[in-house]
Amino acid sequence: MNVLEALWNPLVLPITVAMVVGLAAYVLSRVQPTLSRALGLAGSIGTLICGITLVGSKEVFRAVWVQDLAPGVSLTIELVPTTLGMVAVIGSAAFAVLIAVYSVKAMAGDYWEGKFYAYLLWTLGGACVVGLAGNLLVLLVGWEIVTLMLFLMVNQGRRDARSGAAKAYGVLGFTDACVLLAIALLAAQPGGSANWSLTRGPVSVAGMGATGYVVYLLIMMAALAKAGAIPLHTWIPSIAEDAPAPVMALLPAAMDKLLGIYLLGVLALQMFRPDGAMQLVMMIVGAVTILAAVLMAMIQHNLKRLLSFHAVSQVGYMVLGIGTGTTIGVIGGLFHMVNHAIYKSNLFLMSGTIRRATGSDEIEDMGGLAKLLPITFTCGAISALAISGVPPFNGFYSKWMVYQGALSIPNHGLAVALVVVAVFGSALTLASFVKVIYSAFLSPVPQGAAYASGRMKESLWLVAPMVVLAVACVVLGIAPGLITEDVLAPAVAAMPGAVQAVPEVGLWQPSQATTLIVIGFLIGLGFLWVASRPRRIRIVRPFLGGEVPVPGDDRFRVPGTHFYETVAKLPGIGPLLFHGGRGAMDLYYWSGKHGNSLVQMLRAQHTGLVSLYVAWCLVGLTATLVYLLISAGT
Repeated sequence: MNVLEALWNPLVLPITVAMVVGLAAYVLSRVQPTLSRALGLAGSIGTLICGITLVGSKEVFRAVWVQDLAPGVSLTIELVPTTLGMVAVIGSAAFAVLIAVYSVKAMAGDYWEGKFYAYLLWTLGGACVVGLAGNLLVLLVGWEIVTLMLFLMVNQGRRDARSGAAKAYGVLGFTDACVLLAIALLAAQPGGSANWSLTRGPVSVAGMGATGYVVYLLIMMAALAKAGAIPLHTWIPSIAEDAPAPVMALLPAAMDKLLGIYLLGVLALQMFRPDGAMQLVMMIVGAVTILAAVLMAMIQHNLKRLLSFHAVSQVGYMVLGIGTGTTIGVIGGLFHMVNHAIYKSNLFLMSGTIRRATGSDEIEDMGGLAKLLPITFTCGAISALAISGVPPFNGFYSKWMVYQGALSIPNHGLAVALVVVAVFGSALTLASFVKVIYSAFLSPVPQGAAYASGRMKESLWLVAPMVVLAVACVVLGIAPGLITEDVLAPAVAAMPGAVQAVPEVGLWQPSQATTLIVIGFLIGLGFLWVASRPRRIRIVRPFLGGEVPVPGDDRFRVPGTHFYETVAKLPGIGPLLFHGGRGAMDLYYWSGKHGNSLVQMLRAQHTGLVSLYVAWCLVGLTATLVYLLISAGT
């Protein structure tokens, strides 16, 4: 098979379309940014179509690049369309289409508009490589492409975007190196490069001894870092404030979650069979991520930074579900991966539209936007209810499945405690978004706000993707079987022995529950109508400490940003949030701090004295000679 035939292979075609069209968009980015915009739309749609045509395909693409690199080791390019992998491919392509549509208006006139569409398509190409990869080495190549594109896209943002991009690249690059180390360790095991396969079926972690646990942890670190779970999460809040909203909606909100949880699912379901200890570690990481991140989100005043902490918190439900090792829990975790990508991408798009209207991401600068941006308000409210786990939206169903999966674990009291933490985290999420929706849309307009005097028009390019995502929140909440039964259940069933067959607990019927919710809503409207009927009442001006409120006076305005300031003052929790905000859980911060100390110590030894350098050389030679003599003696 020559190169041209390989590029036109059905399994390679989605990658080819994304990469080639992305290259054309980059070449034309300076001279014809408008054409780059068209190429971005066409390339993402073309990749989506190519991905859809692969559904149900049994074809395998395999090409040996370097054979017999070492005994039992060969570098092989292998692409396989697994059901779970196609969720990542088609999902990534669908979000790329929506972000490309949104960016037609959102990125118009930016100096790097043309390059943005090139980076978007190259990111999509890397995601396709990850989803179609048949072995761990090919997956790492696509993984690195996505990481590099994240760095380039964030680096084009405002103010301090470069430091955030460097931090993201540092954290993700480190975990990518962990995957490379895992690949080397697997190649050293009996079987060589065959151990890299992602489709051969799960093997026991304990059966590989200490190496199995090390490899499992190394790959799990990469998956958790990409998805943004604690303690490898800090790169997401660091880039949130200064990165463009379409970039946040595309990567941390959607693609990175799809790819990170996809790798975690592959690790726990296709490559290895984790034991109870590894599952417990995953469940604890999930619960801690849920609670710690949502508490940090509650005290944020910057909208995008608040959303970024919620993007971290929601990963906990996915990790908790997969960690249960039960069928319903795993399906729930994977379903939450899809749901989160939908509503969190919508919320970041909402934040981008709000910034265009108000010129600020600070919640205190917002207010009264419900009348000015009614479609944005409706879509944002639906997504806020979905992420908070309010029925009948999609977030409730996936969280409910995760709870059932944890409660299905026999004789495991800790699982019950973790479910309580997860439910509490969902309640705090709702409380946090009450603050967001009130402050941005329902509170009074800030005094002197420039946007209050003008009339706003919601562009079709901006609202169309949000409407699509909001409708998806409703549809998948009422009919979750479209994903759980028709896609995810067969994907999990195709991995025999990877999950436990345990009795399910609990019951949830979306159609019946939705009917009851609608009836309750109608009854509530009836009570409201009765209560609002005209009647004789006395109307007087409010009396506030002897002052008469004046419309537009911010002294009488409650923006909502201080709703939960008391959380930061609670005994025990307050100090943790304070130190967390200062980097106590930031591995990047600690590695930089102690790494700099080591550099300074070594720098102090550069005195310029030749005699000191010779002495160090002699010490090194002596140590080397002693080591060689000991080795020869043994």
